Amino acid sequence: MSGDTGAFDLFGTDEPVAERRTLTAGPLTVILEDGNLRTIRFAGIEVVRAINYLARDASWGTYKAELSNMRISERKSAFEVAYDGQCAGPQGSFSYRMKITGEAPGVLSVEAEGVALTDFPTNRTGFVVLHPSEAAGGRLTIRHSSGENEETVFPDAISPDQPAFDIAALTHEPAPGMVCTVTMEGDAFEMEDQRNWTDASFKTYIRPLSKPRPYVIAKGSKDIQRIEVSIAAKASAALFKAADKATLTLGGPAGRMPAMALFLDPDDLPAAMAGASSLGSAQEIVVRFVGARGHDASMLSKAAGFATSIGARLAIEAIFDAVNPRAEAKTVADAIRSSGVEPSAVLISPRREFRTRPPNSLPPGEHPISDLLDAVKSTGITAAIGAGTPSLFTEFNRNPPTGDADFIFFGNAASVHAADDLSVMETLSVYPSVIATARRLCPGKPIWLGPCTIGMRHNPYGEAVATNPALSRVPAAGNDPRHGALFGAAFAVGVASRAAAAGVHRLVIAAPAGPFGLLDDHGRRRPLQAVHAELAAAAGTARYEVFVTHPAVSAVAYRLGENIRILVANLSPDAVELLVPPSMHLEGVIDGNANLVRSIHSWLLDPYRSVLLQCPADVIADGKQNRS
Repeated sequence: MSGDTGAFDLFGTDEPVAERRTLTAGPLTVILEDGNLRTIRFAGIEVVRAINYLARDASWGTYKAELSNMRISERKSAFEVAYDGQCAGPQGSFSYRMKITGEAPGVLSVEAEGVALTDFPTNRTGFVVLHPSEAAGGRLTIRHSSGENEETVFPDAISPDQPAFDIAALTHEPAPGMVCTVTMEGDAFEMEDQRNWTDASFKTYIRPLSKPRPYVIAKGSKDIQRIEVSIAAKASAALFKAADKATLTLGGPAGRMPAMALFLDPDDLPAAMAGASSLGSAQEIVVRFVGARGHDASMLSKAAGFATSIGARLAIEAIFDAVNPRAEAKTVADAIRSSGVEPSAVLISPRREFRTRPPNSLPPGEHPISDLLDAVKSTGITAAIGAGTPSLFTEFNRNPPTGDADFIFFGNAASVHAADDLSVMETLSVYPSVIATARRLCPGKPIWLGPCTIGMRHNPYGEAVATNPALSRVPAAGNDPRHGALFGAAFAVGVASRAAAAGVHRLVIAAPAGPFGLLDDHGRRRPLQAVHAELAAAAGTARYEVFVTHPAVSAVAYRLGENIRILVANLSPDAVELLVPPSMHLEGVIDGNANLVRSIHSWLLDPYRSVLLQCPADVIADGKQNRS
């Protein structure tokens, strides 16, 4: 559909994609990538999302293991992998030998024998097992270190705390008639709900967080750990086969499309103003206001002028120390009145939200967000007032806002723990659970969702976001190269499809300029700009249900005038054939310059490409697509 595209156009970097190899033993299949295992399936059903062996330093940085002596053997009924790994850095050095075996009856074992080459300070060294987020709400049996079994379930609502402790084995049912048991040896394991960070998994990791950290593995000390996965399936268990084509059909009207906002740091205001003519429209500009950084009425006035230039209103995200609510609210209100700006909204962000903290906790001397809400309302500001976090959903879930806000807000980042392409795209599957959990915490409140980005705007779990001078795939980095590439546009379509289906009120997926910008540092449009412009044009219009049979293809449909338009994206590294009704035609393929290219060679949707389709609205009758 879109012709040949280079790696740089797709990803914004020339860094090679990690090599993957599928290993098979009868009905058991795994993907081997950088020495770790992912997408572990039996009879086509994913039973475990990943088994990783990693070392993290005393600041939670993850070592890049150097692998050597890789040996792989495969037979029809079994496979075996062995290699050596070494983690080295300024804090110390650690090596390990890995052995992986898989057998057709459904047994997979992974064993690591490690040794510290120096004293090795670490916050975590060892195995991490990921269960698919789709297990949420399903039955779970936990075998504790005492041998006692506990019958429970994977959390349905996203758990702000660890849902399971002291784990020796986990048993769940990936599908009717199939039972999977994961046994863990080496220390007590515990689980966290990684959906908090939009990771599409439940993570079970070694060494409980209740133990002191960092800890030191003494020079010469050995550390042996083992994971075994065993699967039992009844003869009646059906073999799952994924769709190889993407059939797209439309349903009837289903709510409204969200309004689109751009987030703006005042430092990026000059670049945003310079590029205003290339941005397209938006409904809101959300500018951050921090008195301690010298933000004042003049800045607000300039931001409002920029917003007007692209047809948007100005919302103000005010950062509060939360120590003296009345005085702090007066400072914000005075700046607003002096600027002459009539903001569309004020978003209250306590400064404490920039650092993670335990659930249901409040730092000494600080006020709850309900006091900040009352203080802002007492100033006479008539704009809508929102409460939430400038940080990730994680912090919102751990300490949800109190008080009677007009709306709530939080953001997401797709590379907090893992930055490979598959993990980033998998985060999209968690959006429905994130939004549903937010609604349970704050029922009846409109949701302003975002920023929803690949990289991290800031890091609540460390001193700063990770540096990324080479523009590669780095967890927790602020400047992820894929944001400005075709991959980033496809990711944004995926975000929009989930957010629109969940009925969010406002959606934020980018800034005007800067590392999260619609424009690059030279003022050129990134592919994401074309997606944002289309969504902004659709704001408030009728959303239509759209059904796609392929899990890697995402779509969002809406009515503009007499037509229904559909943004469609391939979220995978493989081309997918798209099957559409005869009434539907291609408006264009989004290229690397944010243009809609109308040429078409076939209905093969290339990897990480986004297209715009259109059909007459009258093909929908009584909520069903009219194919006549």
